[in-house]
Order: sequence, then C-alpha cells, then structure tokens
Amino acid sequence: MTDIAGLIYAGGESSRFGADKTTALLQGQRLIDHVAERFRPQVNMLAVAGPATVSGAQCLDDGVHAGKGPLAGLLAGLKWASSLPEITWLATAPCDVPLLPTNLIALLTKNLTDTPTVPNVEGRWQPGGALWPISALPFIENTLVSGDDLSLHAALKHLQAETIETPSDALDGSFTNINTRDELIQLEQRLPQSHG
Repeated sequence: MTDIAGLIYAGGESSRFGADKTTALLQGQRLIDHVAERFRPQVNMLAVAGPATVSGAQCLDDGVHAGKGPLAGLLAGLKWASSLPEITWLATAPCDVPLLPTNLIALLTKNLTDTPTVPNVEGRWQPGGALWPISALPFIENTLVSGDDLSLHAALKHLQAETIETPSDALDGSFTNINTRDELIQLEQRLPQSHG
C-alpha cells in the first residue's frame, strides 16, 4: 500500500540496557537496522523518531515535547507523514524488536476503519506496532500539551482502536523486544546464522 508511512521509535533512554539500544549489535548488525530492513518494504517512506540515523530514513526530533516518551515521537511522525503526498496512515515499530513481523502491515490493514489498529498477540496488545490515521494528530498533540496519560496504550484506547486478534504463529517474525543485554545475548544464541 502506498498510502502508509513508517516510523521507528528510537528515542528511549535504554535505562535497563545500560547503553543506547539502537546501536547494540545482533549478528553484527545494529538492532535498529534489523527493524528497518524488515519494516521498510512494508511502507512507502520511513522515518526515525529519535537521534538514531538509518540510511534512507528521515530523522525526526521530538521538539517541545522531548522527554515525553513514544507519544512525542508519534506526534513528530504524524506531522511528518501529514506533509507527504497521498499518505493517510502512519505505521510504527519499536527500534528494539529486531524480528519485527514482515507481515505487520498486512495484518494491520485487514479491517481498516478511520481509527488506529493494533495487533493483539496471544492476548497482549503491541502498541508499539500500531497503525495510526493521520487524523489522530490533533488528539495526540492535545494529549501531550495537557499532560494526561501519555502512554500509547491510553491513546489507542481513547481513539477506540481496532484490535487485530493475532495468534503468534500468524506472524512472519515476532514482537520479542530487547530490554537487557542478557536478552540480546539469549536472542543471538537462539537465532540461526541468518534469520532473513
């Protein structure tokens, strides 16, 4: 679909990891590059919310809302996407999900309405991997200004997101995220030499 832009969240503090996760290596490649490699073919344009750079992707700043978490990155992404011709949706992905499903957009666009869609994998929402209509921009901006609950989960609930029930075996990949160095080591040990 050519009307979907993609945004990688990369502005977190990585406090549990103890260093910038985006530059941590898995199989010799940065985590964020694994995500970009799997995400880019699914979207029309790609951007990164945060200081990390990815080849061919726009780097976005959180501006006045810096420090307010992924919702600030989402707002930057929605503003960027709204300036692109023919883009009506923004898909998001976290920078620490190196096995990001390569069929994420296919799943999220199954039952498109005018509200966000979010995958619910085995009973657990994956708010970092959601699809947002550009029309959500004013609500996200107002939420950041008011300082109410700034979680992606709360924003999705308020906007009455469509939940896409997804068994894990329907994913071409997974939402396994890396929070600690031990988790990174464990994933490295589980993966074959190349995971595609």
